[in-house]
Amino acid sequence: MGHQQLYWSHPRKFGQGSRSCRVCSNRHGLIRKYGLNMCRQCFRQYANDIGFVKANSKWSSGASCFH
Repeated sequence: MGHQQLYWSHPRKFGQGSRSCRVCSNRHGLIRKYGLNMCRQCFRQYANDIGFVKANSKWSSGASCFH
């Protein structure tokens, strides 16, 4: 058996190698919470489109309150 037949031939059913970002297919920095399955870079890019609102923190300059 040559290298081409053996390279990436092991089944990836679980673990980090089995999951990838649904936008860019990246495997690093994956956010799986709430079924997002997006890498952190794509999440920052599309967070507003998805409906996430940045929470008010002590470092933010605006004093907005959501009721």
